Amino acid sequence: MNRIPVEKLYNPQYDLLSIDDKKKLLNKIAENYHSELISCQEFFAFEKSTYTAVYRSKDGIKFIFVPGDTVKLGIDFKNKKLHEIFNKENLDELAYVFVDCYEDEICSKYAIAEKIKEKLADKEILFQIEQYLNNNFSKEEDCVIHPLLVQQEYNETCWVNMSKEELKQNTELKKMIEKAEKEEIDKITVFKTVCLYLENGKWYGKRYKETTFQDLFQDIMDSGYSLPTKREWEYLAGKGCRSIFPWGNNMDFSMNLRYIEWLDSDGDYSLEKENFFGLYIADDPYNREIVYDNGIFSYKGGDGGCNICGGLGTVWGYFPVSPYFQDTNEELGNNINGGYDFFRRIIRIEG
Repeated sequence: MNRIPVEKLYNPQYDLLSIDDKKKLLNKIAENYHSELISCQEFFAFEKSTYTAVYRSKDGIKFIFVPGDTVKLGIDFKNKKLHEIFNKENLDELAYVFVDCYEDEICSKYAIAEKIKEKLADKEILFQIEQYLNNNFSKEEDCVIHPLLVQQEYNETCWVNMSKEELKQNTELKKMIEKAEKEEIDKITVFKTVCLYLENGKWYGKRYKETTFQDLFQDIMDSGYSLPTKREWEYLAGKGCRSIFPWGNNMDFSMNLRYIEWLDSDGDYSLEKENFFGLYIADDPYNREIVYDNGIFSYKGGDGGCNICGGLGTVWGYFPVSPYFQDTNEELGNNINGGYDFFRRIIRIEG
């Protein structure tokens, strides 16, 4: 095994290396961790970039090298007025949830605008918004993030693939597929039981298996991996950004966003792309990732869709994809909630 000069895997040292020197380091990582180096490339997103490598592990999982760094994580809203954080469009969205428009009341755009204006002049409502920000985002802290190999995409939990034989031999499943084909449906899900879906002209199936957080973690550890901590995840999703989102404090209403009808147009969703590290992360408020800190499991990257499903609109609905969002109403039992809970494997690189 070739010794990796770990000190060069931290920024700013890593960023200052030439492309050739980076490639040598990235090849050493492949050798030491028995992985196939698929490509070396630079990833760009939100005016940030990283030159790194994509690997395939011996069990077929794609990983990305993420350099370490000493960085400030979390966000501090203290002594900041809301108009100093958000632009008018985002402030109006935040205030709109406090506007009462009853079914028998026809609200014109002008009437709604006037009601929003009233709400933004109401100190109690401003206080409620400020309290939400102060209570649901992690506090600022200087952190050392060590170099990592990070699974490029998050994994679903609890669902186990069926064999081709089971799909062919199970009479009940065959009936479900036949009915779906008649109704021209390409996916059938029975809550926490079975999922059948059509892909490239073939039917596939998954069965739901109740799984505890501890069982999942043990399985990940037994395979030679770990889960990220909260702070590691925040770095992976934001690279130390000093704002609510990696692109700034405001939701960008030009984005194509899932679940937001007036922003959901044809084409790829704006957040469901590789970020500045080459990771698919923080892209869907329904999908929360499991993180692990000193024996405690928690979530990052989503709230299971609570804000959006509750009709709170774009800004409130997408707060949970912020690197620093931390849901104070979060409750975890022993069992994972498949369909909402996801996980991402990591390897902490050592010399």
